[in-house]
Amino acid sequence: MDTGSRELLDLLGGFIVQVSGPGLRGGSGFFAGPGLVVTCAHVVAVPAAGDAHATAGRARATWLGGYAEGSVEALPPTHGGQGLWAYPDLAVITLDDPAPDHPWMPMAEQELGIGRRLYAVGYSTVYEPTPQLGISAVEYEGPLSSGDGQAVLQLKNGELAPGKSGGPLLDLERGAVCGIVTTTRRENLDLGGLALPVSAIQSNFPELWQANKVPSPLDREIWRLRAALQHEYAPGTVMSLREEQALLRAAQRSGFAPAALYWRSVHRDYGEPLGRLDSMADALREVADAPAMLDGPHPLLLFIQQVTDATPAKDLGPLTGLVDLVAQRLGAPTPPPTAVMTSPSTDRVAAISVHLDSRGPDSDHYFLSVWKYPDVTEPPYTVLSEDRPLTLAEAQEQFRAVVPAAVGDLAEICSDVLIEFALPTAKLNAIAVDTWYLSQEWAPVSRQYPVVLRVLDRAPETYPSWTARWRRLHQAHTDSTQATMDWVDCHNDMRPERFYAWLQQQSAMSVLALPFSPDATTRQHVLETALYAGIPVAVWTRAGCSLRCRLVAQPGLGGDDSTATDGGPPGCEGLKFRDAVDAELASSGLTDLPQLIMKLRVDSATATSPGHCGEKVVLLWDDATRKLPGDGPALRIPEHTTQGGQLS
Repeated sequence: MDTGSRELLDLLGGFIVQVSGPGLRGGSGFFAGPGLVVTCAHVVAVPAAGDAHATAGRARATWLGGYAEGSVEALPPTHGGQGLWAYPDLAVITLDDPAPDHPWMPMAEQELGIGRRLYAVGYSTVYEPTPQLGISAVEYEGPLSSGDGQAVLQLKNGELAPGKSGGPLLDLERGAVCGIVTTTRRENLDLGGLALPVSAIQSNFPELWQANKVPSPLDREIWRLRAALQHEYAPGTVMSLREEQALLRAAQRSGFAPAALYWRSVHRDYGEPLGRLDSMADALREVADAPAMLDGPHPLLLFIQQVTDATPAKDLGPLTGLVDLVAQRLGAPTPPPTAVMTSPSTDRVAAISVHLDSRGPDSDHYFLSVWKYPDVTEPPYTVLSEDRPLTLAEAQEQFRAVVPAAVGDLAEICSDVLIEFALPTAKLNAIAVDTWYLSQEWAPVSRQYPVVLRVLDRAPETYPSWTARWRRLHQAHTDSTQATMDWVDCHNDMRPERFYAWLQQQSAMSVLALPFSPDATTRQHVLETALYAGIPVAVWTRAGCSLRCRLVAQPGLGGDDSTATDGGPPGCEGLKFRDAVDAELASSGLTDLPQLIMKLRVDSATATSPGHCGEKVVLLWDDATRKLPGDGPALRIPEHTTQGGQLS
C-alpha cells in the first residue's frame, strides 16, 4: 500500500480526529461510534500541581470537514508523576453536536498474530508546523506486560511521532482498528512503541464497544475505506457512486441475508469473509475483495448478477446491463446466465456436517471435521478440521467451540438447519450424539434441530442401490411404486444371506426400522446387511428389547426368517416402540422423518412415565445424492487449518 496516497488520507480524514482544547496536551483520536471519539487519557490531560496531571472535562475534535466539542470520560482521570500513564490510559469524548449520520471505524474482535504488519494513523507536527495526518507502518512484536500487569501491544520498525497518541492502529488485512497508539519508543526515530489492544475498550467501555458493532449509517464510506486499506480492489474504479447505491438498495430489497449473497458469489474454496456480514455493504465489500478463480467469473459479477436476477425488470433502473458494464471495466468475462435465486421462503435446507472417523472399530480416538452447507444442494465449506486424534470428550469440546457460530451463519440464510453426524458403521449406535449440546447441557442439540446420522464407510459397490432407494424415497409422489418402510421382527433369527436376499427383493424399500439395538449380540449383522443392500434410512432405539425378549423367545428357535410379524411376547418393549413410532407416522410422510424424530425426542422430555419411544430413538438419514466431503463417502481428512485463533 502507498501510505502517502492522497486518496487514502482523504478517506481516513473523515474518521481520524485531532484532539485539542485549552491547556490540553493534545493528540489524535478516531470515531468509534455515533458521536463517540476514542483517544488516550494523557491526550486530554492538563497540568495540575507539581508533576501531577488531571484530565479535562471538555475537549474538541477536529476532522476533515468538521469539528465539535464534547464531554470527556477518562480512565484513569489523574496521573501523579513521571512516565507512562497507568493502564488503561483511555478516554472517550462524547460530542455535543456531532455531524448527523457520521460513519465510524469498526474494531476487530480477533487477536493479532505476531509479525502482523499494522499501520498507525494520526496527526503530528514533525514535518510541518501545523498538524498533518500521516501513516506509519509498524510490525507487531507481541504482547508486553505493563506496570499494572495488563498486556499492551509492542510495536517495532515504525515512527510513532508525537501527536499520534490516541490514534488508531489499523489492521489493513481486516480493514479494522486493532489498537490505540499510546507512546513512541524514542521520538523522531522509527523504533516503534506501544499501543493498547481494542479489548481494553471492550473491558472498560462496554457500551461504546456495543455501539461500535451497530452498522454505520454510511456503510458505503466504511466499505470504500476498507477496500482502500486492504488495497485489493477499489470498487470506485469500476462502479459509479450511483451504481453502487442502486446495487445496495436492490440487494437490501431482495429479501436475502447478506451472508446468502456472499456464499453464492465467492468460490467455495475461498473460505470465510475477513469481516462481519452485518449489512449488504459488508457483503459487497467482501465479495469485491475476493479473488476470481481461474477460468471463473469475478465474484463481484456474480453478486451483481444475482441481485439483478432477484429484482423486477421495472425496478432495475441503473442496474440494467450493469453486469456487462462492470465486466468490461474489469476486463473479465461476463458470467453465464444463472437460475433466478429462489425466495428465502422456499424449502431450502442448510446443514452442519460433523465427521467422527475412528480409524478402526476398536479405537476410542477420533479425527474430527466440521463442515457447513449453506444449501444442501451446493458444496460445503470447512469449519474445522483436526489432524490429531481426539478423545470423545475432546471432540465434544471442539464441537461446542465451533458449531454455535456456524449455526448462526446458516440461520441468516435459512431457517431450516439440519445437523448430521457422519460415523463409521461400527460406531453408529455406540456414540450417543443426540445427547451432545451446544452451550446448555440440559438442551441437547437433538431437541433444537433435526439430528441424523450418516455412514462414513459404505462400500462403493453399494452406491447404485443406495442412490436408487434414496431417490425412490424422495420421488414417491411421482413414482408408480411407492417407497416403503418395513420393520424387522425382533423375535426371530435372520441369517445374513436370507436377510440380504429378502432386502434385494424389496426394491421399493427405503426405510428400515429396528425395534431393537443394532448392537444386540445375535443381531449385529442386521444393520450392516441393510447398509450393504443400499438402505439409506433406518430408525432404531438404543434402548432395545434384546435382553427382555431372550427371556421369552430365544432367537433362532423358531427357524422362521420372516421380517414382519404382528405378534410378540407380552410386554415386548420392541413391539411397544414399533407401535408408538407407527402411530406418529400415521399423519406424516417418510420424508418428514428428521422432523418427526426431533418431535419424539422433545416429547420424551415431557413424558410423565418412562419408556417413551423418543428417549433413545436414532435416525440414520444418509443422502445418497449428497456425497460427504472428500473423495467419495469415505472420509478423507482435509488439510489442517487453525481454528479459534489468529491466522497469520
